[in-house]
Amino acid sequence: MAIDKSKSIPKLHVRYKRFQKDLKDVWESFLIIEFYTPRIKELIKNDRLPTLTIDTFRNENTKTLDKDNTYGALSSLERRGNFRRTLIEAVLIFEDYMSDLIELVYLDLPNKLTSVQDDSNNTGYQKLLKLMLSCSNKDEMVERLVEEKIRGVFYGNPLDVFVKDKAKLEFGSFFKDNCTTELDKLKKIIAARNIIAHNNGKIDRKYLRETEASANLGSIIKLDRTFIKGSLHTLYFFATQSARLVVENIYGGTPNGILGRAVSALNK
Repeated sequence: MAIDKSKSIPKLHVRYKRFQKDLKDVWESFLIIEFYTPRIKELIKNDRLPTLTIDTFRNENTKTLDKDNTYGALSSLERRGNFRRTLIEAVLIFEDYMSDLIELVYLDLPNKLTSVQDDSNNTGYQKLLKLMLSCSNKDEMVERLVEEKIRGVFYGNPLDVFVKDKAKLEFGSFFKDNCTTELDKLKKIIAARNIIAHNNGKIDRKYLRETEASANLGSIIKLDRTFIKGSLHTLYFFATQSARLVVENIYGGTPNGILGRAVSALNK
């Protein structure tokens, strides 16, 4: 099947540009909260800001927050909330970007769907899939299959997308051979996001078993500025290299524009 590179490569570059902007916005939001929160706390402490009246989510009543409550809420945001929000949003942006990258490739090359690894991989399923792809009117079927496949790509171990090229994006052994340190960082990022989202930040046995055996079971994972900044850079690294490999290996093109400059910067 011939690929229309004149449409696909520009579309990929535009999507990467949006990813980079979204990740930059998350980091700048983190910095804004980090910078202004202690200054706002000081103003509240010195009664230099008006009190806040809120509408409660339980009912239609309103409530005026006193100085102590407002100061405490800002302290919680400064100490924990800003770090958690930033990490969760960054990983969501990254996974959404990777899903769009996979979707672009699958819609251009739907036969890749027959070779993507997933738990439903069996002879009957593969035959049915190939039969559906051989139909003349298959656009909707392909789109639905792509949606289902993308859902399954990040189930299990998301690192398999890069180590084993689970999504068949022609990564080859690039990440496995050249990015051991980055893969270890990505594993810790995903694990941290998971226990924050699903276990309120408490370290569980899965985290101990797969990520950091020396951590204390039941303790709250510690996120600091260095970890957050490093996490965003790691996600940026994988997004950039993934786009480069797809452009070069699937579309036979050359990264340019923002993507090209990002690739060059990573290679320095």
